[in-house]
Amino acid sequence: MKSKYEDYEREESDGAGFVTGLFLGAVIGAVAALLYAPKSGEETRQEIKDLADQQKDNLKNQWDRTKEKAADVVNTAKEKLDSVAQKASNSVDVYADKAIDKVIQVADDAKSTVDKFRQTNDQFGNSEQI
Repeated sequence: MKSKYEDYEREESDGAGFVTGLFLGAVIGAVAALLYAPKSGEETRQEIKDLADQQKDNLKNQWDRTKEKAADVVNTAKEKLDSVAQKASNSVDVYADKAIDKVIQVADDAKSTVDKFRQTNDQFGNSEQI
């Protein structure tokens, strides 16, 4: 059975592949255009440097967005884990309270039985201590 997190991860990885392919295609196309353009070597080198700087900035932005998404996923997981832990704690408290009530009831029933036995014993004249 797939969880919604597996679907989310699959969607994210499909999107990452698309972005990577798009990025590589843009870089290859830009480099090819620069190499076949009728410009001087110095102009071409400057354009390649500018393109490399631009792509570096794009990669940094993509990395920052990826870190933000990862932080969101971690925060969501923490919130859900806290919720599950709180529910479990509440359940344990409820069962503990029920167990304590049951122990008290059994103890009261035992005391009542002992008291009845003592009364019966006293009625028949037995003076032994119970």
